[in-house]
Amino acid sequence: MIEEALKAKVLVSSDVTNDISSRLYLLKLPQNPTYPAVTYFKVSNSRHHDLNIAMPRYQFSVWGTDYKIVRRIANNIRLALQREKGVWSGISVIQAVYLGETDFYENDTKLYQVAQDYKIIYKGE
Repeated sequence: MIEEALKAKVLVSSDVTNDISSRLYLLKLPQNPTYPAVTYFKVSNSRHHDLNIAMPRYQFSVWGTDYKIVRRIANNIRLALQREKGVWSGISVIQAVYLGETDFYENDTKLYQVAQDYKIIYKGE
C-alpha cells in the first residue's frame, strides 16, 4: 500500500524522527496527541489512461506549538521526499514531486501548521 511506503520513506530520515519520533499519522491526529506531530492523507488520485501508473497527491501537515520547530520538520520532510525515487516497501516509485506548502496558525488550539503537497508517481497497485 502506497500510504505505508510513504510513511516508511519519511520515517527513515533521522532528521524527521529526531523531532517527531514515530508520530506520523494517516488522516488524523490521535486524541490528546504529543506535539510536534505530522498527519498525511491522499488529496486526489489520478492514473495514466494507458499505463499502470498512479499519480496521487498527498498532503503532509506538521502540527506543533513552536513555529520554528514546525518549519524545521516540514523542511526535513521535503528533503526526505523531494525528487526521491526507487523501490519503497516493494512499490516502484518513479518520483516524488514537491508541489508547495502553506503556513497556518489556529487561534483556538494555539497550533502552528505547515501543509505540504506532494505528487507521488509510481507503478500502480
